[in-house]
Amino acid sequence: MAEPFEAPGSAMDSAEDSPAHNILITAVLDRRSPAPDVDKASSDIWFTADAMLSQMTRAELLRLAEYDRIAIYLFRRLTKGLTKATIPDELSFSLEDVREAMHLAVSDGLLKKVVKNVADIKYTYDARRNFPPEMEQGGQRVWLQVKKGEYKLVRTSRRNLIVLPDSLPGVPITEHIPDQTPKFITAMLGNDEQAVFTRVRNAGLISTFLGFQAMIIQGHHRTSVSYGQIEVDEVQAGIEGTQGTIIPISGKGGQDKLSWSQALNLNTYGKEKSRIPNLAIKSLGLWRDDAKTVWIVQFTPHTDIHSIDIVKARRFRFVDDHTSDEHRS
Repeated sequence: MAEPFEAPGSAMDSAEDSPAHNILITAVLDRRSPAPDVDKASSDIWFTADAMLSQMTRAELLRLAEYDRIAIYLFRRLTKGLTKATIPDELSFSLEDVREAMHLAVSDGLLKKVVKNVADIKYTYDARRNFPPEMEQGGQRVWLQVKKGEYKLVRTSRRNLIVLPDSLPGVPITEHIPDQTPKFITAMLGNDEQAVFTRVRNAGLISTFLGFQAMIIQGHHRTSVSYGQIEVDEVQAGIEGTQGTIIPISGKGGQDKLSWSQALNLNTYGKEKSRIPNLAIKSLGLWRDDAKTVWIVQFTPHTDIHSIDIVKARRFRFVDDHTSDEHRS
């Protein structure tokens, strides 16, 4: 069988699925120069040589999803009076800042009402899309929690979402695995992370991926770590040789994707919540793509989001047991 991809690093850039990503931010060397010949349907945003932060027009904002409008209003609140040269690596803010940004967006007619569940806004940028381009002036950012009600937008060298296989330096082969889930059960499964976990669990893919026997400790664990509340979709554990290992796992499917902020949560969970000291941490991400293949990636165990990388990745396709032999290479 051909070898799966395994590498110490991953590519940093990923595609943005938000309509706002069509916006073109054009540098103009002189304020008095005429605007470049840009399709107005794409954007009116452009900034000058003194690197003042530019803003989307009202018409452009209205073409965005509501959460993107909220995020932009928050960004404008946090960067008021700043330029590209003076914007810091970390922009600290509170729950109240988010609410004030929403109230201003409502008063400006860009929102119908304030969103009560701020956690849902944050989750959008943890799993569903990257920030709109206006927020990437001065660098790409990730929304991290510091403690209850306290957050920060941190400048990073890559967008938060992990897009497979784009976030890998190479494309792994597709390995065909006998589907151990009965067809009756498969027909009842949805397209979310629980459906992914069911088929992966039934096929024993976590142990196959890791190369040692892993067993389930807990499913869907919502808990608190040093910086606030997190959720881990599943926790497994096993012994690799003589080394005890905790395996926090995040599973995504459908419109939800893996991200570096999720990997940070997994690593922090492994470091802070283990009941046995000195365990190795092997955090895993599971993702089911539109082609109905399941990706499993292993992250390095760092608790600094800038240092987290992908150790290895494998891609699996479930096939009927009687046809699996003809697919093996």
